[in-house]
Amino acid sequence: MDKRKIIFDCDIGCDDAVALISLLLCKDVEVTAITCVRGNIPVDDVVLNALKVSHLCGKDIPVYKGCSQAMVRTLLKGRDYNTLMETIHMEIDGKEILIHDRSFDLPLPDKTVEKEHACSYLVNTLRDSEEKLDIVAVGPLTNIAMALRLDPDIVRNIGTIYIMGGGLYIGNRTPVAEANFYDDPEAAEIVLNCGAHCIVFPIEACEMGAGYTREDLDELEKTGNPIGRFLKEELQGYIDRCNILFGGDESSCCVYDYAAAGMLIDESVVTEKRAEIVHVDVSGGMSDGQMVVDRRGMFRQDLPVEVVYRMDAEKLHRILLDELKQS
Repeated sequence: MDKRKIIFDCDIGCDDAVALISLLLCKDVEVTAITCVRGNIPVDDVVLNALKVSHLCGKDIPVYKGCSQAMVRTLLKGRDYNTLMETIHMEIDGKEILIHDRSFDLPLPDKTVEKEHACSYLVNTLRDSEEKLDIVAVGPLTNIAMALRLDPDIVRNIGTIYIMGGGLYIGNRTPVAEANFYDDPEAAEIVLNCGAHCIVFPIEACEMGAGYTREDLDELEKTGNPIGRFLKEELQGYIDRCNILFGGDESSCCVYDYAAAGMLIDESVVTEKRAEIVHVDVSGGMSDGQMVVDRRGMFRQDLPVEVVYRMDAEKLHRILLDELKQS
């Protein structure tokens, strides 16, 4: 059986790493390229982490550097002040504390980033492809939106875009906006309404399916796979850093981006999804970056977005454990 060919677009921090590893280890999936965008961390750091993770998995995947900032949102200097944006940065004894590691503690391979820009790669590859390619998009959607602006016709060769982003009822960057959509609302609006088949994994669905306790992380290590040990160490650090930054005492974390990758591997991990009309607020006001789902049924749309509402956590956990045991 032919493998499903995908492009992985990311801002690779901890949860992106889990998503990427699950796809690289899947025998039915071929990751044809990794495109990098600024989001969790600066884009140069994203590139290095992507190279390191690919090398850890024994894969030689081309990595492309993409956009280092949002399409337009930074042009309005006061935009952030309207939204009650949460600050997620701290310095303790001269050491920077962020939610996501800027540099994974992994060897840097000899392979380097490709010379072509990620947006050019997306346009050229999708324009010339003889088959539809799926995209797993787990960071701000800047690269994909820019490619669609450069050549809207590439949409005909996009299969499904699996998007981690948005919130049904809450946000995490602001009261109503999730980080990936907030960091580039215009890009999210363009992608969600480009005509491609989009499946969105909002905060609530991810937390239902991709929550990991410290005991779950022990299970990853018990597989005996070095990749499992890396994931345990990285995600434990993720929990610890979040406790420092947010003043909590949590013993678990949500590996948000893995939810989107998990469905591509096995559709049955999603137990409820609905076709919805979806937009993203780009007003620059209090709800800037909010995912707005219109459930009224008043407007016809030929290609609505599919929004995931419920997931099977046990099955999602099992996929990754089985991959680690078999690789």
